[in-house]
Amino acid sequence: MKVIAWIGLFFCFLSCKSDEQGSEPIQKILVIGNSITYHPPDAAIGWNADWGMAASAPDKDYFSLLEDSLRYHLPELEMMRENVYPFERKFSSLDFAMYEHLKDFQADLLVIRLGENVPLENLEGWNFSQSLREFAAFLSSGQTRVLLTTTFWPNTAVNDQLLHAAAEMNWQVVQLSQLGAQDSFMALEEYSNESVARHPNDQGMQAISRLIAGKILGE
Repeated sequence: MKVIAWIGLFFCFLSCKSDEQGSEPIQKILVIGNSITYHPPDAAIGWNADWGMAASAPDKDYFSLLEDSLRYHLPELEMMRENVYPFERKFSSLDFAMYEHLKDFQADLLVIRLGENVPLENLEGWNFSQSLREFAAFLSSGQTRVLLTTTFWPNTAVNDQLLHAAAEMNWQVVQLSQLGAQDSFMALEEYSNESVARHPNDQGMQAISRLIAGKILGE
């Protein structure tokens, strides 16, 4: 019995060491999204800021909050974000070469936080799921982890496509649509333009950041 026990401990030791050596720390995170992630100033819609719409300050959007939260645990972390609205609108025909600079970043983790601008009339079969998988492959190295969120505002058709892609590729998923179903997470009283006002307020941005950070850190 002692021999069996020692054999068991030996193989456990090898397995634990193997797992430990195989888990590389995250050093670079690429976040792709839309206006919730980043939007430049646009006077036509009353948005005069240069960060995630409709946060009240640059350090209040979800990307900045996420970066601060993760750097507490990963002080050497580099993060990069990009509004990939063109992909949402033209997912079936877009030339990915326009995002070569994102590929060159060589992210360890790709966070996909988009879907709100996908034209529903263009969905057919699993075409958006397929295009998203191809886009993620273009942006990734062989070792890049992928984390995907559902849409902020509830959108069954698009979320089905997102979750299909995640299931096919074994990506991690963060559910966000429950937030966009609640007025308290939107900037409804803060902007006159309705499209801006429906974006996450500071509370909504904080909730998005917290949910994504929790998944990344395994909390």
